Amino acid sequence: MQNGNYTTYSSRPDRDRRRRKQRARRRLLLVVVILVIAVVAVAAAVVLRRGGGDSAGASGPGGSGVAAASPTPKPTPTVPPPKVWVASKTDPVRVWVGGDSMGGELGWALGPVLKDSKVFKPTTFYKESTGICRYDFFDWGKQIDTVMQTAKPQAAVMMIGTNDTQSVNQDGKWIPYGDPEWKRIYEKRVGDIIDTMLRGGARRVYWIGMPIMGEGWRNSRMKLINKIFQKQAELRPGAEYIDIWDLFTKSDGSFDSALRLSDQVHFTGDGQALLANTVFKAIKADWLPPGSETPSESPAASPSASASLL
Repeated sequence: MQNGNYTTYSSRPDRDRRRRKQRARRRLLLVVVILVIAVVAVAAAVVLRRGGGDSAGASGPGGSGVAAASPTPKPTPTVPPPKVWVASKTDPVRVWVGGDSMGGELGWALGPVLKDSKVFKPTTFYKESTGICRYDFFDWGKQIDTVMQTAKPQAAVMMIGTNDTQSVNQDGKWIPYGDPEWKRIYEKRVGDIIDTMLRGGARRVYWIGMPIMGEGWRNSRMKLINKIFQKQAELRPGAEYIDIWDLFTKSDGSFDSALRLSDQVHFTGDGQALLANTVFKAIKADWLPPGSETPSESPAASPSASASLL
């Protein structure tokens, strides 16, 4: 009390109570803000996960503001392989068989089988000691172009690679085996050969893989080039890779010397016959479908390649 007038002051307990209430409200407000931020963050993560993070679903002029899921990609249309017909005596199929010395062995054994059918006209061309690496020695790229212009095969069978465990020569420069550039060049050459055959009129190209070899160091390289052959064939409708690896192995997957010559590379007569019948089955599947004329699968005797052909 002052000068007869009362001045009222809030007691300390009242002030402390109000301050505690204010602090409580601020803490509650802070908690609410944190919860709102957390909810927004979770919602954003869900939208991004469902929509693949694509901004195309964000709100814009005329947009709904709802994130849209990424569209399912449409499969790329597959180009159909060139059409074939049922081989017959009145409409026979010209078949070219070629490659290195092993391609020659295949031609010796497959040729008589094709001739006996009366509906195939085979031609064989091979060049000993050649390959895809050494175009400086023999250019298979140019040779295939000549083959397509002269023999004009409608089916082409290629077996090559025996001698490709070496560096590749490109424009006078040697690229060592195992170098990434080696693989790029080799893949391109294989693809170019197949393309030349298909563009030149071949309706089917049969690329025969390399078999297992007796010398173990060769096999990792044979497997590598086989993968390249398979990849390049699969990229081109009308081309087919024929895997013969297991034909010449024992039950445990090891090298079977019974069907190979003493060099552990080239085939015996029986080995040639097995190879020829395997390739002929693939040719028949395209040109002699079930119900059409089917020739005998017994190949005529064929000479054995000498070890010097490698």
